[in-house]
Amino acid sequence: MKLRSVWGGEGDAVVVAAHRTGHGGALFYLTVGPDGVEEMLTEDVSGANVALLAGSGGAPWVRMSLLEDGVDQAPDTVLPLRGRSDWERPPRTSAFAGDFVGWIESRAFWHLDDVFDERKPSRIQAADLEYAVKGPRLRVRRPVRLPLPQSHDAVVCADGTHLAVLALDADPAGPATLRILAPDTLDVERELPVARDPGDAFLTLAEAQRDGTALLYSVAGDGRVTLIRLDSTGVQSAAPAGALPGEPFSVRQVRGPALHALRFTTERTNGLLVLRGAAPTALWTGAPHLYRDTIGGREVPLSADWGRPLLSGVVTNGRGHVLVLTSQDDPLRLALLFV
Repeated sequence: MKLRSVWGGEGDAVVVAAHRTGHGGALFYLTVGPDGVEEMLTEDVSGANVALLAGSGGAPWVRMSLLEDGVDQAPDTVLPLRGRSDWERPPRTSAFAGDFVGWIESRAFWHLDDVFDERKPSRIQAADLEYAVKGPRLRVRRPVRLPLPQSHDAVVCADGTHLAVLALDADPAGPATLRILAPDTLDVERELPVARDPGDAFLTLAEAQRDGTALLYSVAGDGRVTLIRLDSTGVQSAAPAGALPGEPFSVRQVRGPALHALRFTTERTNGLLVLRGAAPTALWTGAPHLYRDTIGGREVPLSADWGRPLLSGVVTNGRGHVLVLTSQDDPLRLALLFV
């Protein structure tokens, strides 16, 4: 199986989208729980950039860019995973900008920044949920450009009424700003400065409130992690929150209802640091033939022919985190680790 996307949120189960080698354009959607596969759906499309996401009611939806005349420039399709009236010819929408952020009532949001050119403004794109004869679909609105500097994180505020983005200057010593956006116009309603340490390699937004209260994590060049709390007046407080196992090459936030996590890559490994506020609760990394939590002392053995496992995806579900592992020696091999 070639992994395309993974999504969590339905109780203990997760949904995995994968292409199976030797089956042409067949795309498989596997609903997997701790005891194994619970459901399998397929559709015959030669898809690209397949991404699973949460629908407005919490059920899984799927976004894909379909090939047209052999060129991957066709409009996207975003539809519910289940209950469609027409699987053979799904309706097309215009292309979506960036990564899925979440829903505010019946409006969904995507966020895009250009990692190769910090001079380009980040964009937010909204899409409104509508109901047609063939079922629900999304009507796309024109993307809105945000003020510079670029924003590298976007979340729906905890009360579900606004968006929050974290704008970061390309220079680590430059400014960082938390912006609160109105959901209808996407205008900036509130801005709060965020102080940055010049030694920090990464700064990421974990959660925010409409009044500007926020929780962030910074990661220093040597891997030290710091929790930053921002109150509604812009006052900051900080606390140490553990460390990554080496110099980080990349850090991405994994948000959950109770726990947060940092998915990271270092020179020697990749893995996941799970945090409850400033308290590290797990540090998952790979070793030959096993995956282990060096904080909790847990080890999950894999078969001897696995080689070194790599962390290819992380999602949250009703019980915690689900880690998607692939083999360094065989990228078509998958394992799900419910932790």
